[in-house]
Amino acid sequence: MNKFLAFLLMLLVISTSQAARPLSALSVQQRYSKIFATLGVVCKCCDGSGGECSSTWTQPCSQPHLKCLPWKLH
Repeated sequence: MNKFLAFLLMLLVISTSQAARPLSALSVQQRYSKIFATLGVVCKCCDGSGGECSSTWTQPCSQPHLKCLPWKLH
């Protein structure tokens, strides 16, 4: 599992270092969520009322509320 997390971190670093233009935090989060989904990782933002989670969001999701886990663990 540690190799998997290291791979995701490496992918994140590489993709952010090659950004051609600055993007809003929301579009970056949604873009990474879609990239991770192709790798079998599901991202959800859990900052709704009562801690409700959603796989799509309209406002930037703060770090402690963004949950990305392999699809088998959701």
